[in-house]
Amino acid sequence: MDLQLVSPVLAALVATAGVDRAPSYAERWSDHAPVVVDYDLTQTG
Repeated sequence: MDLQLVSPVLAALVATAGVDRAPSYAERWSDHAPVVVDYDLTQTG
């Protein structure tokens, strides 16, 4: 599995999340795809 594990505190800071996968099977070089998560760390104190 391609995933990110985070604490509940960090999960609350997720701004966007998605899977960066090629549009078709023929264009994929692997059966894995990167999980991309952007965190809004400006909310931290």
